[in-house]
Amino acid sequence: MSAASSRVVALIARRPVAATFWIALLLALPIVFFLRNRPKPLPVFATLPPWQLTDQAARPFGSAQLRGHPYVANFMFTSCPTICPTLSRHMARVQQRTASLGDRLHLVSISVDPAVDTPERLAEYGRRYGYDPRRWHLVTGEATALQTIAADGFRVALGQIPTAGQQRPQDFNILHSANLMLVDGEGRLRGLYRADDDGLTELVREASALADR
Repeated sequence: MSAASSRVVALIARRPVAATFWIALLLALPIVFFLRNRPKPLPVFATLPPWQLTDQAARPFGSAQLRGHPYVANFMFTSCPTICPTLSRHMARVQQRTASLGDRLHLVSISVDPAVDTPERLAEYGRRYGYDPRRWHLVTGEATALQTIAADGFRVALGQIPTAGQQRPQDFNILHSANLMLVDGEGRLRGLYRADDDGLTELVREASALADR
C-alpha cells in the first residue's frame, strides 16, 4: 500500500464520519454539475389547431404531413419590401446549419399574400434562397385559413390580406410577425426567436435538441 493510501485509511479510521462526508461530497459533485448544466425544458406557448395549406408544388400540405417532426416557421410574402428578405436569409441559414438532421427537422414559410404568391412563384422564391424542397416548404392558402393559423396557432397578428385585383400602393406591405418560430412534433409552439445572429444561434440549438429526441 502506498504512503498516500495509508494516510487515507488512517484518516477514515480516526474520523469515519468526516471522511464519509467528504467522500460522499466528491461523488456527488459530478451529479450536481450535470443537473445544473442540463438544458431546461422549452416552454409550451400554444398548441396549433390542425391546418392545411398548399405548397410550392401545388400539393396539400399542413399539420398532417408534419406530425412527428419539429419545424421552424415564419410568415412572409414574396414581394415583401421590409423584413421578409432577412427572415428568408435566416431560414436559409437554419437549413444549412441543420443539414445533418435531414427530415427530422423541417422549415415552413407561410405566405400571407395568396392573391400573388402562386405555387410557381413560391417555388421561384425558394430557389432564390437555395431551399431544399424536401425540408423547406413554402405554403399559402385562403385568407381565412391564414388568419386562423396566425391567431389561433402562432398567436400573432396579421394585417388585412389583400384580394386578387386589389390596387396596391407603391409602399404596399402586410403586417405579420418578424420572428422565427419553433414547433415541436406534437404541434406545440415552443419558441419565438429574433431574426438576428443571437436569435439564430439559440433557435438552431433548441431545434436540434427537439429533433434529436
